[in-house]
Amino acid sequence: VKLTPSKDWGGTGLLGVTIRLDDYAEADERLIRALSVEHTSPAAIAGLEAEADYLLGTTTVSFDTDAALAGVLRQHVDKVVELYVYNTNSDVVRVVTLMPTTSWGGQGLLGAEVGTGY
Repeated sequence: VKLTPSKDWGGTGLLGVTIRLDDYAEADERLIRALSVEHTSPAAIAGLEAEADYLLGTTTVSFDTDAALAGVLRQHVDKVVELYVYNTNSDVVRVVTLMPTTSWGGQGLLGAEVGTGY
């Protein structure tokens, strides 16, 4: 395989790949789990499942703290953001499309209670 870095391919970066070094030691203490999801909330519309979904991050941010999640939600108020979510029932990581907003009729931008740890 021959790779030729280029800025002209139409995406970000030179190759179109993301390489990330992550430390999974004590990951079980840093995971962000959806504990409950309010009906008609941004989380519900995105398809988040209470007690089964773990929010992992975006293409650029790993959710190693709840502050990281909160920062991404604040940056994307009334804008679409894609999140990587691991589901314990299906044992699959999926991409969900979420639009954090305060205008959904409940509290917060997400409409879900989250917690760290397992």
